[in-house]
Amino acid sequence: MKWINTLLAASRDFKRDPCPGPKLAQNMRDAGFQDVQEIRYKLPIGPWPKDKFLKTVGSWNLIQIEEGLEAFTLRLFTQVLGWQQEEVQVLLANVRKDLRDPKIHAQFD
Repeated sequence: MKWINTLLAASRDFKRDPCPGPKLAQNMRDAGFQDVQEIRYKLPIGPWPKDKFLKTVGSWNLIQIEEGLEAFTLRLFTQVLGWQQEEVQVLLANVRKDLRDPKIHAQFD
């Protein structure tokens, strides 16, 4: 939780919206699109779901997060928040461990 809460706060400090999803449908309407439909999905992070399809989605989602974790964390934490790179690496090691923990049912919603 520390990582994601800090990442979201740093994004806002950097004047970037870290969660644009909930606003996309309204942005489309504001741009003149009509009959905009919004469908929300919860996407698992990791292969913890029992459902075969969601297990596959979660596995791929975990891979894409792990591949980008360092890249989208380092700049914000070091340049915006002033952390040392070594501090960030220790935090990320714990994040990776937690993401792989099948007892933790992380998801995007």
